[in-house]
Amino acid sequence: MWLYRRRRKELTPEEVVELDQLLEAIQDLQVPYYFREEVTEIFDTAKNRQQAARKLDDLRESLGDEPELLKFFEMLDRWRDGILAYFDRRETSGPVEGLNTKARVITRRSYGLKDADSLWKRLVLDVNHLAALARRTVQEIHVLARSIQAKFRGYYI
Repeated sequence: MWLYRRRRKELTPEEVVELDQLLEAIQDLQVPYYFREEVTEIFDTAKNRQQAARKLDDLRESLGDEPELLKFFEMLDRWRDGILAYFDRRETSGPVEGLNTKARVITRRSYGLKDADSLWKRLVLDVNHLAALARRTVQEIHVLARSIQAKFRGYYI
C-alpha cells in the first residue's frame, strides 16, 4: 500500500511494476489512484485559476458515472472559489489548520489547566519547539523518508 500512496513519477521502475501488480490484483483501486494522480497533476501544473478550472472541468467530463468521484466534484462546486484561490498565489491554509489542530491536541492533553494564560503558554512553547525542529524543506523530508524506507526494505511486507 505504500506504493499506492506515492506518485507514480516518484517510483523506481521496480516499484512501478509492484504498483501495477497491486492495481491489477485489486482493480477497485485503479480509478481512485489515477484520479488522484490527475488532480495532483492539475494542482502542480496549472498556471492560474482559469486554467485550473478548465482542466478540472475537462477531468469531470472525462469521467463516467463514478459516484465516489462525483462527490469530489460536488465538494469542488461548493468550495470552488476558495479552492481555485490556491492558484492565485499557491498558498494554502495548511499552517493555520496545523496550528488549530495543535491547539486542540494541547487542549485535550491539558485537561485540568485552570486558566487560559497557562494554555496559551503551553501552545507557544509547543509551536516554537516544533518550529525549531522543522527546519527542513518538504523536499528534504521526502529524501529523508525515502532513505529510511530503503534501509527497512525487505524487513516488512
